[in-house]
Amino acid sequence: MFRTVLVADGQPLVAAGVKAVLRSHRHRVVGAAHDTDTLFAHLRDTACDLLVTELSLPSGVMPDGMPMIRRIRRQHPQVRIVLLTALAQPAVLRALRDLGVVAVFDKRSDLKHLPMAVHAAMIGRDYLSPASRHPTPASPPGRGLGSGLTPRERDVLGAYAQGHGLDAIAHTMGRSIKTISRQKRSAMAKLGLANDAQFYRYLAGLHADAGSADAVAASPPGRTACA
Repeated sequence: MFRTVLVADGQPLVAAGVKAVLRSHRHRVVGAAHDTDTLFAHLRDTACDLLVTELSLPSGVMPDGMPMIRRIRRQHPQVRIVLLTALAQPAVLRALRDLGVVAVFDKRSDLKHLPMAVHAAMIGRDYLSPASRHPTPASPPGRGLGSGLTPRERDVLGAYAQGHGLDAIAHTMGRSIKTISRQKRSAMAKLGLANDAQFYRYLAGLHADAGSADAVAASPPGRTACA
């Protein structure tokens, strides 16, 4: 059964690819947006069954990130959502699930799998892309991101390791910039990282090993990796 779909992504090429895949499966794309203001205007003026949207859109008057999702769920509860993201941290996934967003499609995945996410969203079934099921891992004790970190501190460091900046992480996780900054500083102190140069060298080690099937074994400066 075809659905009417609205597509929102800050990268026009990504939006074009999403639209092409949806149309090839006989869904009708009723609009496309590249920023939050246009997205909310479409939602106000155009009826649709489903929204396929990036989490971090260029924002104007309307917010992006988790505040955007909350507003959409509040104002348009009948619209199902497939969330496009490359920031598949556990805290983000939990927050999305709490908001009723059950279909999360990793932007690094092949778009040919997108129709499965669309189908899952329409029937209210959980869907995570394979890459989203295995995000930058929270490390076992003594390894990787550190056993002394809180889950939120690990989530923040994992987001930094994926190349996201402070503003984007705060928007995506639905926390204030001040809170994210405080959690970053707390994690740095626990890891023995004295400054941003050491912090980013540490993250570079995590990122370099992220594709390994083993747990991340990078260590902060001055420490040795546990076997």
